Amino acid sequence: MLRDRVRSKPSVIHIALAAFFIVGFGLRLYAAHFPDLIHPDQIFQTLEPAHRLAFGYGVITWEWREGVRSWVFPAFLAAIMKATAWLGPGSSGYLWGISVVLSLLSLVTIWFGFVWAKRASGIQAALIAAGACAVWYDLVIFAPAALTGVVATHALLPGLYLGKYGERMPAGRRMFLTGLLLGLAVSLRIEFAPAIGFALIYFCREDWRHRAAPLACGFLLPVLGFGLVDAFTWSYPFQSFIKYFWVNAIEDRSALYGLKPWYWYALVLVEQMFPLLVLALFGLRRSPFLGWFALIVLVSHSLIGHKEVRFIYIVFPIVVTLAAIGLVDIVRHFTARSTSPALIGNVTVVCALGLCCLLSYLSVPLFPYWQKDAAGIAAFDRLSRDPTVCGVADYDLWYTTGGYAHLNKDVPILLIENARDLREQAPAFDALLATRSALPATMGFTRVKCWRNACLYTRRGACVPPARRYEINTVLRRIGE
Repeated sequence: MLRDRVRSKPSVIHIALAAFFIVGFGLRLYAAHFPDLIHPDQIFQTLEPAHRLAFGYGVITWEWREGVRSWVFPAFLAAIMKATAWLGPGSSGYLWGISVVLSLLSLVTIWFGFVWAKRASGIQAALIAAGACAVWYDLVIFAPAALTGVVATHALLPGLYLGKYGERMPAGRRMFLTGLLLGLAVSLRIEFAPAIGFALIYFCREDWRHRAAPLACGFLLPVLGFGLVDAFTWSYPFQSFIKYFWVNAIEDRSALYGLKPWYWYALVLVEQMFPLLVLALFGLRRSPFLGWFALIVLVSHSLIGHKEVRFIYIVFPIVVTLAAIGLVDIVRHFTARSTSPALIGNVTVVCALGLCCLLSYLSVPLFPYWQKDAAGIAAFDRLSRDPTVCGVADYDLWYTTGGYAHLNKDVPILLIENARDLREQAPAFDALLATRSALPATMGFTRVKCWRNACLYTRRGACVPPARRYEINTVLRRIGE
């Protein structure tokens, strides 16, 4: 069997794993090359505040006016922006730098699939899980996005592995690192708290006396760190935690952005991962902990009315890993008496990886966020490389723009809502983002390029100072966004 060959040819496995990392990293960078907006939060809740820290200006939404978000993740992104701005003109350098760093962090899903499946079911399952995590389209497309839930997942997965299978490490250090990673994950996304609470109890259940203290110390370190950052950047410790809970759980502000039925996440998983979901059910026998963890994530998020696919990103690598374990178990069951187990095992690995590649390739066009609302980001990226731009207007499309993070120019961004205001303020901007049919022909603008949902128009000449009431931050403050 392939498992037996590992002793004599360990380099074969190492080469395969390295190939998965290289392919996975390449696919993630390729996905980052295409302009898309998974959700406005990836601009206005992460990249924009990071741009303000790095360069002194940016769009300020209501969360950042009221102190609902932590500055920790934007500070991390701001450091990358400052360090990589030299890589390209306009915003391209630091945006590329952020994509590279976030894509590198996302490779933890490949590592997790390999090491977890190997411990649970052997090297065949490990190779299938790692290869599938490298190419599965949900994991590829989400990876470069600056979303806290995605980054929290990449901290959480190694914490789960250390807590379950890290026995080669001294117990105290192992529990401390486990707690540290789980604490970082819950600080980035508080909605993971129920599932992480279950994991903390599970990891301590066999030896509370020796595991609880280092686990608690590791867990509290990042949590207290986030609280301390709030104390210095907002009004009091843990302000972002408290206000985030208050506006979403008590005031239910998230309901303004859409509600979905309690079973919606289950439908998403069935629609996007049905073959893997079936196989994952068979994998639960060897790894029930992962199943319980994923179930708690799904149930706790299903109780929240506002739902988005990105909130359950952590479930995707778990399902892929369990599916690999389940597939190998099924094959072993039906080939237990075979005289060629090695051949069957190798064929299983190759066929499973080929099927994952095919399913991902066919599913990408169906992904609801693939190149969604690309116009704003693509247009602002283009304008960031134009040294003549003196003002930019957005005609009723502000939530799809790239903000200053993609524009990277300290010029006015105006939000225009009707044709009269558009004509009145035309001298204040020389670039306009609008729909194909929205621009009056008499304004002197020329269409530069159109994307799926909007077009970029420009004119020659200087800009006059705009009316302050149309400036983006003034408008957002007035409308409460």
